[in-house]
Amino acid sequence: MIKKKPALFRGSLITTGATISDNGEVLVWGFRGSGQQGNGKLSVSSNSNPAKVEGLNNIVQLTGGAYHLIALDANGDLWGWGQSGYGETGCKPNTGIYVTIPCKVLNNIVQATAGEYFTIALSNDGKVYAFGHNLYGQLGDGSSKNSQTPVLVNLNGEKARLIGGAYEGAFAVTENNRVYAWGDNEASGLGFKGTNYGVQKIIRTPTHITNLDQYASKIVYIAGGNGWGEALLDDGRVIGWGVQASLGQGTIKTSLSSADPIVILDNVKSLFARYAGSIALTNDGAIYTWGQTEGSAFKTIYGESVTKRIENKAIVEIGGGKEHIFYKTESGDLYGVGYNDLYKLNLNKLGGVADWEGERVDLSGE
Repeated sequence: MIKKKPALFRGSLITTGATISDNGEVLVWGFRGSGQQGNGKLSVSSNSNPAKVEGLNNIVQLTGGAYHLIALDANGDLWGWGQSGYGETGCKPNTGIYVTIPCKVLNNIVQATAGEYFTIALSNDGKVYAFGHNLYGQLGDGSSKNSQTPVLVNLNGEKARLIGGAYEGAFAVTENNRVYAWGDNEASGLGFKGTNYGVQKIIRTPTHITNLDQYASKIVYIAGGNGWGEALLDDGRVIGWGVQASLGQGTIKTSLSSADPIVILDNVKSLFARYAGSIALTNDGAIYTWGQTEGSAFKTIYGESVTKRIENKAIVEIGGGKEHIFYKTESGDLYGVGYNDLYKLNLNKLGGVADWEGERVDLSGE
C-alpha cells in the first residue's frame, strides 16, 4: 500500500482539467472529446459539469500528456485512458485510437509521469518502464518505434529512485546517485551540450548526465519542458539547465542556452516544471513563477525573471497542465490561472485568460 496524500494533476493536458478529490477519486472537466472522462463514452460536452472517472478509487497520483491521463492508486496499480494513438495510455484502444475506460497497465508502481505523448513509470524495485511515442527516443530503447505496451528502460543496470518527464524526453535518478536522460536534447535540455533551440538532437538510450553529479543525491523532483530541465533539491534550491528564457534569467531569447546547471530559487517546498516554464511554492506560502512569456497566456503565467505572484500561507498544493496552473488552499478550494480554452478553468467562460486574481474551479457540479 502506497501511503501518499492525493495530489493535484501534474502533466501536459492541453484543454482538459483534472484533479484527485479528497476521497481518492479522479474528477475531469473541460475538453473530453478523446475519452478523457473514462466513462465509456468517446465524447462529453466541454461545458458539462466536472464528473468522476468510473471505477477508480484510492488514487494518489495523477499525470498525463496532451490528451491522455494516467492514475496511480494506493495499491501500486497504474491505470491509463484517453487518446492512445502512439500507445501513450499503455492500453489497447476501445474505439479507433481512444481508450474510453481506464485499463490497468502495470502493478507494483510507486511513481508515474508523462511527456507530451508518452508515459514513464517507476516500480517498487527500481525498474523504469516507458510506453507511447518514440520518434524522439522517449522510450529509451534505442529505437524509434512506438509502443502500446510498457518497455523496460535499461539504466546501465542501475536501479532508479526517482523519474521525471520532459516535453519529448525523460530523466531518472538512480540509487547510485547518477542522473540519466534520454529523448530530445535540443538546446541542452537534457543536461548535455546540445543543438540550438528548435533543432532536435536525439539521444535514444539513457545517458549519464555528469553535469548533475554534484546534485544527484539531493534531487527530490526532476522534470523539464521544451529544451530545458529543472530539479528541486532537498535543501529547497531549484536548479535548471537548457533554454535560459525558460529558467527565469531575464531574457526572452530562446537562442541562449547552456548545459551547465544554475541555481534559480531557494526555500522551495514544491516545484512543477512543464513545457515553457515553472511554478514554485515556497516554505512560507508564496508562489513564484518563471518561464517563456511568448505564447498562449504565457505572459500571465510566467515571467522573464523569477516573479512572486501570491503570498498566502493557506496554499498547500500546486499543479497544472501545458498552458495552465492550479493551486489549492488548505480549505480545499481549487483555483486556476492561464488560458481558459474549452472551460478547463471555469465552466462559465469559454476562452480568455484567467489571471492571478484566481478563477475558482467549481467541482461541486457532479
